[in-house]
Amino acid sequence: MKYDVVIIGAGPAGSTAAKFLSEKGIKVLLVDKSKFPRDKPCGGGIPVRVLKKFKFIEEKDLIESYIYGGCLYSPSQKYKAKLQKNEPLSAMVLRKKFDYGLVKIAIDSGTTFIDGKSADGIRIFPDKAKISFTDKTSIESEIVIGADGVWSVIAKQSGLNQNCKNIGMSVVCEYPMGAKMLDYYFTEKRIAHIHLNIGGIKGYGWVFPKKKHLNLGICEFESLNTRRNSKLNFKKVYERYIQILKDNKVIPNNLKIGKIKGAALPLHPLEKTYADRVILCGDAAGLINPSTGAGIDYAMSSGKIGANVIADALESGITTDRFLSKYQTIWKKDFGRDIQTLLRVQKRWGAKNEEVIKLAVRDKKISELAYGFITGNLRIYECRLKILRLLLYLYIKNLFHRTL
Repeated sequence: MKYDVVIIGAGPAGSTAAKFLSEKGIKVLLVDKSKFPRDKPCGGGIPVRVLKKFKFIEEKDLIESYIYGGCLYSPSQKYKAKLQKNEPLSAMVLRKKFDYGLVKIAIDSGTTFIDGKSADGIRIFPDKAKISFTDKTSIESEIVIGADGVWSVIAKQSGLNQNCKNIGMSVVCEYPMGAKMLDYYFTEKRIAHIHLNIGGIKGYGWVFPKKKHLNLGICEFESLNTRRNSKLNFKKVYERYIQILKDNKVIPNNLKIGKIKGAALPLHPLEKTYADRVILCGDAAGLINPSTGAGIDYAMSSGKIGANVIADALESGITTDRFLSKYQTIWKKDFGRDIQTLLRVQKRWGAKNEEVIKLAVRDKKISELAYGFITGNLRIYECRLKILRLLLYLYIKNLFHRTL
């Protein structure tokens, strides 16, 4: 079998790339190692601005609910910044439904989809790429997209693999819950809760209420290799977090901890996300928000950008890494500057969180900026100077009041 493009990994990045390629009349095969529909450990939040970029998300009814407000807690939990809006701050999805929905959109656009099939190698020839699978079969194509997650086989086999020093961790569990119970604890506007540096981790814990589910998780933006506390037990931190939520009546006291799922988080984009006849998208390229762990936005955006570059490559007949380097140039211009700015935030995560939330409690502008940053609706590179000026002003104002 031979295709124009073979995509390994049918998450948001792979399915989005497949959709846009197929719509251009390109012969696409989308392959995933899991049987669909399948679940994915994830908070399931999507910035509302993404819905304007990819209108088919709402058109195909893939959104589960919307978050209209939140409570943001300082590391000591002494300060709590609240925000309530009339328009959504974030859209919520169930990954099992959302990912399968994107796959079906790709299929409807002309993509061939095969699930339950694992890639284990790739070879690049002057006239083709050849992907081998664990079932001893192989498939040829002009170009391959690696969208197979943080431990990408395609990235590894292409010499672009992720550095283990740049891998963080998260654990999450999604609980079925009746709508009336969710209304009682989180209102019909579905108020979210975020606790910074919970349990001493360099990260945060979250409470994301959905339509009929409650998503509870924690994530850490410190790699296993550089973590100061090597004995940190994520399961125990999660259990303590659940107890804190119960003690503060954020969640029902009778909620029993379910089966916790762990996930690796790329903390830094790969230096190179393309090679001869290969590009990497989403987590496989390390493209997530390095200060929140959110990845659906960048996954779908990189999939669309990759599809456009590949379409040009196939039309020109040039599939070298020099031509495909356009992909990295474009994503860096699109959202790469945000990632670079957020990487600086990640390095100092926790250093001023207590003071920032204290200021946010006193000033609505800071509170709105904080939620814009966390939800991903704020393009942080574009307004970074405004944020710094406002923080500096409020910090000096706070010092002045202390001296009175």
